[in-house]
Amino acid sequence: MSAVQTASQAMTVLSVAELEALIRRVVREEITRAFETWGFYEEPTIIEPGSPIDEDLTELLQMKEAGTLRLLTPVEVWGADDDLSG
Repeated sequence: MSAVQTASQAMTVLSVAELEALIRRVVREEITRAFETWGFYEEPTIIEPGSPIDEDLTELLQMKEAGTLRLLTPVEVWGADDDLSG
């Protein structure tokens, strides 16, 4: 009869910023793997001139050049860190 083996549970403490970076990295890797599996990257993506995405990107570029483009911080999007503790 074989002996029962047990493994101790390891605990790692991460800050919210470290956890966010880890989640982003894992999601990026998984999305890349899925796209490669599904063949999404066979050819370069071409944005058609005049398409809605082209118009949006052009508008963003113009706002950046004019200095009126403002990106939200993670706190503005998700709230203060202590709001995440539930």
